[in-house]
This record gives sequence, structure tokens and C-alpha cells, in this order.
Amino acid sequence: MERRALVGLDYLDAATTLLQQARLAHPTDGLWEAADLQWWWREDRHEDPAEQQVWFDGDLPVAAVAFGRWGSAWGVDVLGRADVTAMLGQELWEVVTERHRGDLVDMLLREDDEIGIAAARAAGFAAEETPLRTGWMSATDCPAPIDLPEGLAFRSYAGGRHWMAPRNGDQVAARLAETSLYRPDLDLAIVHGDEVAAYALFWPDLVTGVGLVEPMRVEDAHAGRGLGRALLAEGLRRLAAAGCARFKVSFDPSNTAAARLYLGAGFLPVSRSRLFRRTASRSG
Repeated sequence: MERRALVGLDYLDAATTLLQQARLAHPTDGLWEAADLQWWWREDRHEDPAEQQVWFDGDLPVAAVAFGRWGSAWGVDVLGRADVTAMLGQELWEVVTERHRGDLVDMLLREDDEIGIAAARAAGFAAEETPLRTGWMSATDCPAPIDLPEGLAFRSYAGGRHWMAPRNGDQVAARLAETSLYRPDLDLAIVHGDEVAAYALFWPDLVTGVGLVEPMRVEDAHAGRGLGRALLAEGLRRLAAAGCARFKVSFDPSNTAAARLYLGAGFLPVSRSRLFRRTASRSG
């Protein structure tokens, strides 16, 4: 295998391909979809080309170690099929160990990933908390449409300042448009005139048949009106119409509103993930 340091959209395209291949190899294994990384692309988190190491088998990307800046911490993700990352073993984990040794680094791992957890502990990471639960749903179980309260309507993004800009920056529309899976017609909001009451982004990956829900938000002033359920049902219906056979969502189980929304819609919990953290003192 050949290891390369990739930058910009070259890195994102390679990571997209290897995550799609990993999903095709197993229906629920792993942590991330290609669409997760494309959602992260809304901000430039990659300051140094050396932080994105990708292994190729011929022309096919098969594994990667990717660092990204998330506020005061760095995040690191090991991407690829479990058998490939296990085969690369020490070479792959040396990248995780050596980069940002003096910084705070976070890694999210599935609780059933015994090999990954053992390698993370050996690299100086310690378990912190369990912030994510992942659920799956078949498109045949898509919830029925829900009527909106009077005066509210669904709207797809049609240009101009994006409704996610207040939380994600004015670059968000341009950055999303650079990605291969983003579709403006599945970038949905519930509006009251020019006021945005709720929004969600639905990602159709027609290579894998998986539709990802990320992110979803109901503004505080409109909480408790059933808008999350209506928006989710509409988005899932459109994902199914786009050709997705299954849907996936991840959520913080301590967020009772989110858990109630997704589980109530019919998502079935499949896996739990735990945050592992390496501090400067643990990195040696």
C-alpha cells in the first residue's frame, strides 16, 4: 500500500470513497458515513496537509488518519474498513501518536471496537464519556407526513445567506456546495415568512443507499410545536424518493428531546460511541 498526504478536496474525495467502500462492505459497521465528513467540510478544519494521511491500494483509497481543529481541541479519526486498519496496525497508529503530541486530542470510538480502543489506549487516550448513540431505519419504515401548523411551510435552500450561517459562518453555503453529496433540495427549513423556525440537512449517498440526517435544529421560540417530527418525516420521505434504502442518525442520549424525536420516528439504536481524550501529559 502507498501512503499519501492529501489536501483540500483531494482529501475529501479520497475520504468519501474509502468510507463508501467501508459501508458497502458492512451494513452498520464503523462510525462515520462519507456524508459526515462532507458536513464537517462546512468549515476549514485542516490547517496542515500532513494531518491528512491516506493509504491507497493502487488507485483506491482504503484507510486514512485525519486530524481536524474543533474549537480548543484537535479531533482525530481513523477511517476505513476494520480489516484494513488492523492490517496497517502500527504504521497507522504511529501517525495518531506522533501528531499534536503537546495538544488536547479527542477521538470518538464505538464501544464495540475492541481493537481500536486498545490501540487508542496504547497511544495515550483515556475514556471520557459516551456522547453518541447511532440509530438506523429502513426506508420502508419511513414515518407518515405530518401537517405543519397554519402559517408555516417547508422551504429548500435556494441561495442567499444560509439559515445555518449564524451558527456556522457565512462561508457555509459555499463550502457545502463544494461537496459531492450535498443537495439544496434536501437542505430544508420550516419557515414562517422570512423567519426560520427549524432546519435540517438530509444527505443522500446513492453509492451506499444510506441517507444521513445531520444536523437538525428547532429554534427555541418554536420548541414544543412538533416541528422536529414534521421536518424529520418530510426529510426522510425525500431521502427515500431520492433513492436511499436506509437512514442513519447519531445523537447524544442525554439530549432527551433528540432521543425522543429519533426513537419516536422509528430509528432503532444499533451502536454507542465513547469519547477518548489524550492530553499533553498523557502523550509523553
